[in-house]
Amino acid sequence: MDSQSASTRLHLIATAERLFAEHGINAVSMRRIATDAGQRNDNAVQYHFGSKQGLVDAVFEHRQVPIDVRRTALIDGFDREGRGSDPYAITEAFVLPLAELLEAAPGGSWYLRFCVQAAYTLHPDVATLTLNDLEARPGTRGLARLRERAGEVLAAEDMPAPLGLQRWWHFTGFLAHSLADREARLHTGGLRELGSTELFLSGLIDTGAAVLNAPCRPSTLALAEGRADAAVHAG
Repeated sequence: MDSQSASTRLHLIATAERLFAEHGINAVSMRRIATDAGQRNDNAVQYHFGSKQGLVDAVFEHRQVPIDVRRTALIDGFDREGRGSDPYAITEAFVLPLAELLEAAPGGSWYLRFCVQAAYTLHPDVATLTLNDLEARPGTRGLARLRERAGEVLAAEDMPAPLGLQRWWHFTGFLAHSLADREARLHTGGLRELGSTELFLSGLIDTGAAVLNAPCRPSTLALAEGRADAAVHAG
């Protein structure tokens, strides 16, 4: 791929990320992306990516590799400190590589809202991404390692497997949506009530660790184990 083609491809990825984040994947056509990226050819997206699915995949690939490098370095550092399975360290390793995008991107970041759009809405032309899908992609080994660590924490608390899987979904969903909300507020100026970035991240990590580590009520354990004494109210 020559330098001009690579530059065009990167500009299309950046434009798509922003438009998908702001308007949703369903609401943005490939022609709109090409036009906003300054391409005279309305079929530029098809030429470079084949389809909207190919473009969404390219946005993830563009972001995932450096995020995974940073996440892996954090995990390795926590391991050296002897706290690789600590819920706070697991949460930090999930949050920080994503949160750093908020401050690093000139003119603002859109990737976190893009992630929420891709993972939590249904699309006729693009496969809705699950955590299993994401962890199977190249450049996501760090995320898979975090899931393994979280599983160890939950197993140590004798949490049944169905509840452990739910807990991981709740953990990642809460953190992703919280970061996406912060990203949106950076664009609208609605951050005063949330305090500084340092305070926001510290509180987010505390809450994320609490989500991961919260004990289950006896009634919830009974439901997970299919026991006859299961109850929907607090046990």
